[in-house]
Amino acid sequence: MVRPSRPRRSSATRGRVPAATRPVTSSSPAAPPPAWASLLLGAAFLALNLAWAPRASGGGDSSELTVVLATLGLAHPTGYALYTNLGHLFAVSLHACGAGWPWAANAWSALGGAIALALWHALGARLLAREGLSPWRAAGIALLPVIALGLDPAWTADATTAEVYSWHMAWVAGFCLFACSTLADLSARSGDDRWVRRRTAWGGLLIGLGIAHHAMSLLVALPLGIALLVSARPLRIPRLSPAAVGALVPLLAWSYVYYRSLHPAAAQWESLGPGLRETWNHVTAAGYRHYLGGFAPSAPQREELASFVYPWLGPGLLAALAWPFVRGAEPRVTRWALAAAALAQTTYVFLYRVLDPASYFLPVQALGLVLIPVVLASVRPVRRWGAALAGAAALGLALAAWPWTGAALERRTTIEKADEFLRAMWRAVPIRRGYVIWDDDMCERLVQYQLLDREKPELVVVGPRLLMDAGARALFARRHGVDPLGGGSPPADDMADRPDVIHRFADQVAEGINRGTRDSVIVFEPERPALLLLPKTRPASPGSADPERREPGGGRR
Repeated sequence: MVRPSRPRRSSATRGRVPAATRPVTSSSPAAPPPAWASLLLGAAFLALNLAWAPRASGGGDSSELTVVLATLGLAHPTGYALYTNLGHLFAVSLHACGAGWPWAANAWSALGGAIALALWHALGARLLAREGLSPWRAAGIALLPVIALGLDPAWTADATTAEVYSWHMAWVAGFCLFACSTLADLSARSGDDRWVRRRTAWGGLLIGLGIAHHAMSLLVALPLGIALLVSARPLRIPRLSPAAVGALVPLLAWSYVYYRSLHPAAAQWESLGPGLRETWNHVTAAGYRHYLGGFAPSAPQREELASFVYPWLGPGLLAALAWPFVRGAEPRVTRWALAAAALAQTTYVFLYRVLDPASYFLPVQALGLVLIPVVLASVRPVRRWGAALAGAAALGLALAAWPWTGAALERRTTIEKADEFLRAMWRAVPIRRGYVIWDDDMCERLVQYQLLDREKPELVVVGPRLLMDAGARALFARRHGVDPLGGGSPPADDMADRPDVIHRFADQVAEGINRGTRDSVIVFEPERPALLLLPKTRPASPGSADPERREPGGGRR
């Protein structure tokens, strides 16, 4: 009996087993980390942020944004129309349930901050899983950098008061997660035109949302968008055309700014005039171009940067820049794009001469923190000590958590006490009709008391710094019939940021308005504290008469 001969296996196939029975190896797609771990983290930080959110507006732009959200007004450039319209619905809903306007506006930032942290965790867990970690281990290690970010006082300052940065961070995290997922899948699905068109539409929509919210989204959208475009070969119009839907989002947002230029709200940026040209200058922040070049944070900001930003920014940026040069599972185009985004954001902030740059570092700080364990996981010698390193990081984070939590609670108390003090000073203003001049960006707090609490609505609150803009001065003169400079000239642009120049200009505005109106003029000075009632007749010689000063309680000084 002749047996059929067994076909001989070539050397190329010898020793292999059928694919159906072959065990899964490390080259197989990594199992995704559990999404509910990111959701639970976000929910936990939402509860924390709401507990830390003060029942009063914070410093900086917080008062302005509170009033804008409550009244559906228009904020400073770039207008933040998307933030304002969605936040207005949110704040009105909370206010209808009994929440005060400041806390409702702060809660809007708290929600954005919680979503941002959930998305950063999802990104970090996904990248770690692609480096070969088990889904649970990846989700656990990804908690550490995100918790460090969520407790950092530089972050909680923006996630617990009315600011635009928590929602900007949510967009950055979401777009990075989308881009990384898409770039990882493109090599396998580049031939699936339907899938590519769907991803292109989502990518265009996300970029449009970013541009509509914050102009700095371009620093992230450009490198990641170029990476997506390069990887989506073959490039054909039917594949790329769905991205055009994203252009509609900023156009809709800008149309709201145009509408407000023609129909001003009760709370609106004073220098916005009517028309398309004024709208374009507003949405492109043309008035802020003189800030480009140099780095000049205020003294409090330098302290905050040294304590809470630079210690994370340095190692994080180093990890982002080193990632393209280490072996890893993520496509190299992804790593180069994220490194370019981190470098572009950092460079821009160091060339943006504002007094409070800490918030602009947050995207790089967050991305760097997320990438540190990813880069370490791709280095085999370091990976052997992964458990010990994770334990040490968790211990250090636990030691830092208590003082950081205390700082958040102390900040809430400080903000609420400061609001009580300012409100008492406002109520002590001895005139019913006239002008109140406060040389501080927080002068919108007084407008908040007027519009939301109906206190002293007939007074005109003046922020002198805004009147450095020619358009704002012209609008002021038309509305009140007063030249705020009394015929004088503003300082040159290259001098406008110097504190001594700003203070002299504020005095010039106070004197100009006082000479041009019969109404009383009060200079609001919380730092003294004092209320300075300017006299209508000048003394014959310097020092022969003193302006009348009143303490907040009404007593004279």
